[in-house]
Amino acid sequence: MFVTEDGEEVSSCPELYLNMGEILEDEDTLKNTKGNLYDFVVSRCTKISKEKLLDHRVLQAFVEWFIKFECTIEGCDDLKDVSAPGLAEYKRCPGDSVMTWKDGGYNSIVEILLNMHPLSEGPAVDLEEIVFLNCEVIEIDWSGLEALIKCANGSIHRADHVIVTVSVGVLKERHSTLFKPPLPDSKLDAIRGLGIGTVDKIYLHFPYQWWPQNCSGFSLLRKNTILSRSEVYPWENGVIGFYAESSAPKVLGAWLIGDAARDAELYTDEQILEGCYRLLRNYLGHKFVIPEPTDVLRSKWFSNPHFRGSYSFRSLTTEALKTGAKSLAKPIANFYNRELLMFAGEATHPNYYSTVHGALESGWREADNIAKKYVLSRKCSL
Repeated sequence: MFVTEDGEEVSSCPELYLNMGEILEDEDTLKNTKGNLYDFVVSRCTKISKEKLLDHRVLQAFVEWFIKFECTIEGCDDLKDVSAPGLAEYKRCPGDSVMTWKDGGYNSIVEILLNMHPLSEGPAVDLEEIVFLNCEVIEIDWSGLEALIKCANGSIHRADHVIVTVSVGVLKERHSTLFKPPLPDSKLDAIRGLGIGTVDKIYLHFPYQWWPQNCSGFSLLRKNTILSRSEVYPWENGVIGFYAESSAPKVLGAWLIGDAARDAELYTDEQILEGCYRLLRNYLGHKFVIPEPTDVLRSKWFSNPHFRGSYSFRSLTTEALKTGAKSLAKPIANFYNRELLMFAGEATHPNYYSTVHGALESGWREADNIAKKYVLSRKCSL
């Protein structure tokens, strides 16, 4: 449901949203497009609106909303930074895109890795024997025959190979101090070229479900470009909507991007609840009796020093430097021609970047590469 700040439901927007979604799924169209995704989206929205004779103010509000929405998908702050043809590299993974792992969430993945899942076979794995917790890595010295991994708690670990899985945000911020000797220029170009923005979610828990059973959520259209006086906190203007969660019937999830997301991360939970409740009442209070949310759970991807952003995207700089996922994923050999540094993570996947399955598959890829060096035949696959 698309609603404006004066409570109007705009019935023409869902069809326009579907039309734009189909266009952005057209790989051939994207490949033959030059420039950034912002110009592409605006031109296509304008063309469709003329065909459907949409009101100018409605179109303007929808374009503003869709740009923010697409930023949440791409993981960018601004669509002007995103390469339109670069988006064609992204592929959808077959299967259910919102699978909840039998309501177990990501914990199910950990259970599978530890052979603790109900469907797992073999003895359980002791996590403490294979994972060192509270050991922040501050330096990876790959100058010798082995790699020396130095941690903030003073511990040092030796390794024949290191698979680096930190985010592009961390690599951008810390590559100069994290690696000794410095990374080669080709790797630095990949780090500089790949983009990463901030996309945050705010989950609100209500005492009961007050929205219709068949309603997937509420997209907020702002006809007024100036920040509404009723929106007290600046980040409120960046909330694109509130959406239902199929596995949590009393929960609505809000999305924010860019500066608004980073700003919201600085506020207390109480202020977040206050701001979100105000938005809901302003947009939907005329139609629904909305109870106050009782709890909030939210992400803080940018302020977390171990992430510094949400997920990667293909930027115009990626194109200009002629780099990308393959360059970031390429192993680095030391002076002895031994591949000590391997790179994994969603940003290193050529097609499934920005996703959990892409991150998982990239980790298996590098583990397989190491195994092949020791003539092991067992292969991991998604």
